[in-house]
Amino acid sequence: MTPRERFRAAIHGERPDCLYLTFGGPRASTFAAWRKQGLSEEQQRNWNGFVGEDVGCGIGKLDAGWIPTFEEKTLSVEGNKRVWIDSWGVTRLDAVVQPTEGFATRKYLEFPVKNKADFEAMQKRFDPHAPERTANVDAAGDPVPGSSWRDHVEACNTADVPVRVTVPGLYWRTRDWCGFEGLSMMVHDQPNLVHEMFEFWTWFLIELLKEPLKHVKVDELILNEDMAYKTQSMLSPAQMREFMVPRYRKLYKLCKDNGVESVVMDSDGHNSQILEAMYPDVLDGIQPIEIAAHNNPEEMQTKYPALFIHGGIDKRELRFGRKQLRAEVAKRYRTAWKHGGFIPHVDHGVPPDVPLRNFLYYVELATGFARGENLDTYEPPCALEKQLGPIEEMFDPRSAVARAYGREE
Repeated sequence: MTPRERFRAAIHGERPDCLYLTFGGPRASTFAAWRKQGLSEEQQRNWNGFVGEDVGCGIGKLDAGWIPTFEEKTLSVEGNKRVWIDSWGVTRLDAVVQPTEGFATRKYLEFPVKNKADFEAMQKRFDPHAPERTANVDAAGDPVPGSSWRDHVEACNTADVPVRVTVPGLYWRTRDWCGFEGLSMMVHDQPNLVHEMFEFWTWFLIELLKEPLKHVKVDELILNEDMAYKTQSMLSPAQMREFMVPRYRKLYKLCKDNGVESVVMDSDGHNSQILEAMYPDVLDGIQPIEIAAHNNPEEMQTKYPALFIHGGIDKRELRFGRKQLRAEVAKRYRTAWKHGGFIPHVDHGVPPDVPLRNFLYYVELATGFARGENLDTYEPPCALEKQLGPIEEMFDPRSAVARAYGREE
């Protein structure tokens, strides 16, 4: 079977020859830490090949952001703290010198959309038909060859790896405009405006996606939402049914009418209320199944036998000894082989406090388990670790935080 066939087998709960193999993505800050633990520039540049991970492909440019963006403006600087307006129009308090590469220490102070007039002004930055959304353009405004989905149709449709599309979902994008607290208050104080914003974003996504989906065979369409806390969702099931489900139904129909194999929500936090409100009517699956947020892949697969999930390996367990790490990985692969419909990988971006050698041990262990090695007895050869350089320095989170707040002595 090809990686694409294995991925589709997981979507449909079927048993493949081996499991689709993916591990979870290290953050930029993690790679920066790992470079000091013996990872070479070439190994980082060729990361997927180095670890032997199955890859996927996208369909070309698909920009759902602000066009034009807001003008960035610094309002004040004091020590290592800067108050500024970012390209999304949000006023923020940031550390000037960040603790680690690609990891912003920030506090949101004010968001641009507080009322209907603000939203009407924001809509002007979201024309779904702007040519820059689906292709890079040159100075004359003409598409740059190779950047549009139109240039990738044949490659995507004949690929032996899964084809994915990821877009910001309703809650995600509206929260970008209003902020978490602002949106939470609007649900109660300005519900008609929330309905209007969710309806607009649904229309925007349909207009952005409908033409590409007619031509490109997509295996997974991911709607980024991040709409849950550690123990519950940020909207109640009743609120999801009122504000989200009718719009998701439109998006789901668009996808299914155009042959999308799976519609999956990406949401950190506890997922049970989301599934209660939205599965199976308007979702086929959910990820990344954070274990710290009291998600349990075994329970989810038992309660919802046809649910497609991926993630579910507790990133925290990768920090410790190999016996503890091994137990976590074996537990998740046991569930995957037992139920189907589950592709294990780290349950969020791999953080910099995970040691490189631990992660590579996990990579080889997961590779063996995905290929059917015995979950109780298999031990990997640790060949990847032997290709590393010497350790210069291990990551110290306390020192990184101290640098961010200007408290380092």
